[in-house]
Amino acid sequence: MAPKKLPNPNGVKLPDIWRTKSSEKSLGLLLKKLKQKDATKSRGNLAEDEGLDWLKPRALLKSDDQEEVPEADLEEEVGRVLSTVNPQWVADEVAYHYGRAMFVTKPRPTYGKAYPLYVYQGTAIRKDSEEAKAQIAAGYGMVGFDDAGPKRAKVKKSAAEEEEEEEPEPEQSGAAEEAKPEEDTAAEEEKAAEVEAVEPTEATGDEAVAVEGGEEAEPEQIDEAPGDGLDEVLDIKPRVKKLANQFNFCERAALTYNFPRRSVDTQTIPPPRANYGATALQCIIFDFYQEDYAKKLKEKEEEKPKRLRKKAAKNAKSAQQIHDEQLAQRIREAWAILERLVNQNIYDDIAQDYRYWDDPSDEFREGMGSLLPLWKFQFDPMRSHAVCDIQWNPHYQDLFAVAYGSLDFTNQQKEGCLCMYSIKNPAYPEYAVITESPIICLDVYHEIPYLICVGRYDGNVCVYNAQLTLESSYQYKSDSVRDKHSNIVWEVRWGARLIDGEASFFSISGDGRVVQWAVMPGELQATTIITLSSNVPPIPGPDGTMITVNSCGSCICFHPEKPDIFLVGTEDGMVHTCSLKYNRNYVRSVQGHHMPVYRIHYNYYNNGIYASCSGDWRVKIWEDGRDEPLFMFELGSPVGDVKWAPYSSTVFAACTADGKVYVYDLNVNKYRPICVQAVVSKKTKKLTRLDFNKRLPVIVCGDTKGTCHVLKLSPNLRVMCKPPKKAQGVDQRTLQIMKLDKLLSLVRDPPFTPGVVDEKFEED
Repeated sequence: MAPKKLPNPNGVKLPDIWRTKSSEKSLGLLLKKLKQKDATKSRGNLAEDEGLDWLKPRALLKSDDQEEVPEADLEEEVGRVLSTVNPQWVADEVAYHYGRAMFVTKPRPTYGKAYPLYVYQGTAIRKDSEEAKAQIAAGYGMVGFDDAGPKRAKVKKSAAEEEEEEEPEPEQSGAAEEAKPEEDTAAEEEKAAEVEAVEPTEATGDEAVAVEGGEEAEPEQIDEAPGDGLDEVLDIKPRVKKLANQFNFCERAALTYNFPRRSVDTQTIPPPRANYGATALQCIIFDFYQEDYAKKLKEKEEEKPKRLRKKAAKNAKSAQQIHDEQLAQRIREAWAILERLVNQNIYDDIAQDYRYWDDPSDEFREGMGSLLPLWKFQFDPMRSHAVCDIQWNPHYQDLFAVAYGSLDFTNQQKEGCLCMYSIKNPAYPEYAVITESPIICLDVYHEIPYLICVGRYDGNVCVYNAQLTLESSYQYKSDSVRDKHSNIVWEVRWGARLIDGEASFFSISGDGRVVQWAVMPGELQATTIITLSSNVPPIPGPDGTMITVNSCGSCICFHPEKPDIFLVGTEDGMVHTCSLKYNRNYVRSVQGHHMPVYRIHYNYYNNGIYASCSGDWRVKIWEDGRDEPLFMFELGSPVGDVKWAPYSSTVFAACTADGKVYVYDLNVNKYRPICVQAVVSKKTKKLTRLDFNKRLPVIVCGDTKGTCHVLKLSPNLRVMCKPPKKAQGVDQRTLQIMKLDKLLSLVRDPPFTPGVVDEKFEED
């Protein structure tokens, strides 16, 4: 007979030894006594029960030395304010700056009071962000073709489930039948958990990697246990492509440990300093630079290869040779001073006339003047050569340069010479260098007065440096230049500096080209500015081709204020106005003369007025923009040169082939010269060139026998303007401009105003 179940009033599981009838009675009595005991307890006798100490009231214990605080202070409310200001925060940190040798304030961090120790830029982005939406729209995150549709997955059973499948299930009692629903529920939950572990979720981060690893491991598990488990068809969600940040991503195979950047600061003792004071004189600074320059030269020599050093050492001069050369130079300078002293004693009467004498007859001949011959300069090796060009130095008033060549082309000389004379020494030139070909023209650089460019008979141009010794000869030469002239260079003129700062000069030749020469370091570079075209129609050549005839250039003159405008005279008598900015054609052309134009010169006070001379015996005064000359003078012989006076706006001088010098003053006489003087005999010599001195009242003329004549102007030839009573404070230049403008207003055509005549007839 089965034992009778005992009632369990409190739901307490009783041990098996109590499941007897006697135990049931004793248990009932025990429970009854417990209920009675709990009912007899009250709030008053709680102190007797030691198990309820937590319900007993607590008494405050006071120490003997406790301070007595009044009730008002105890009841006072003390407010505590919490603020964001951290009193431990250092507002301004400083660090030692070695460059400034002082403590400087460190810049505050841009993160406020929080200083970042490590910053990492992640690659994950939110799906609802703009970048994620753009990637999804571009195709990222879409379902792949191989990921769609149901897949067959292997679900592995646990060991307990396999045992239950092998053993037949016994008949269960009523109690087992009651517990069956709970077991089925637990089994279904475990099965669902395993299936969820197999199903891939949205592949983001490491979860996608785990799913891929699980899918790759499935075939191996099937091969190891082909008969185990059960095949089931499960609807697996399609795998979604990873939404990676295209600007910041890395492959799994390239993942490495990226250590965070750490800055290590060290503080050291500042370097020692000391105050030093000394007097830096100019000589001390100069000596220091000399030592430094010598040290750099020595380092450059050591860097050269041995063969170059040996070659330089072979050509290097010894200390004794350098000393001898310096001594010879000093002796040469001393002899030059002595020579000047001797010549001044010999030509003392001429020096006195140059300094003090003025022709007294000018007081009795109004409007007429004369020229007083002073010195004659001649270089013995050049007695058979002609003075082809002559020019005063712009910086040294007593120095002028002379180009020796030949103008007789039937009996041309083989060599030429460049000389520089000083009126302090009429006996011998200060500088003389013999050239391989006759020199036809020259020009002194106004910025660097010791640089002289020359044009030669063979078509070459050269630049000479008067500071160098005669052994070095020319400094630049156009021998190796490809586009050099193929005919006589008739005139050269220095121009404005180039954009890079290099000096440049221009030359005109009989080949019909105007060439600009750039003085580069160690070489000359030629650029053809314009090729002069002729009015002659093309001529058929020997092979039948038509050959264009170029016009032969004879002189060039640049505008004083506009460096890109220049005038060109040709051998057919044309005067062309050209521009450096437009080299295809002329700006304008004028038929100036009927024979070659020898010289063109601008007025110093009015840049719109220029004079020209020609072999047709005429001198003409032109104004820009007019096709007809303002003045025309016939001198009865070919005019070799014409120059405006630098001290007067209406005075100019010209020299002719019959050995005479003509001086005109348009303000005194507009038709005849105020001075005509024969300088050389017309039977044996001809005057070729002349030039005014800009500071002294003298002119210099050259002839065909290599002689330079210095002439002094009489007082009537250099009369200055007197200011009117109403304008006493006007300077001399303004008066000269006003004088020339008044003169030009008398010879210009009256301006024509259209419509004046018609209006007069309408009024009548």
